[in-house]
Amino acid sequence: MKLFKRLFKKPKPASKPKSTSDHETKPRKYHVSFNNDAKSEHYKMWRVRKEHSDKTIKYFKTQKEAIAYAESLAEHAHTSVVVHKLDGTIRKQHYR
Repeated sequence: MKLFKRLFKKPKPASKPKSTSDHETKPRKYHVSFNNDAKSEHYKMWRVRKEHSDKTIKYFKTQKEAIAYAESLAEHAHTSVVVHKLDGTIRKQHYR
């Protein structure tokens, strides 16, 4: 009986490939935002981060410097920059 089941057993459906999330496949945008963390040594400075990351790439005294740096990174990575206001809302998005 076991031999019969093995010979005439229906094949299992092919498993679906594991899908990767969009933020893993697309180039990540660079975000320029203000550091409001009073405990940080870089409190009240502008920072550049990659999208979906908690790690800051670099801090700047002015937003203008941070934007220029983020634009150079984005140009090299073929992606875009998102600039935030002091309150964290989006001020401007640069699309390539």
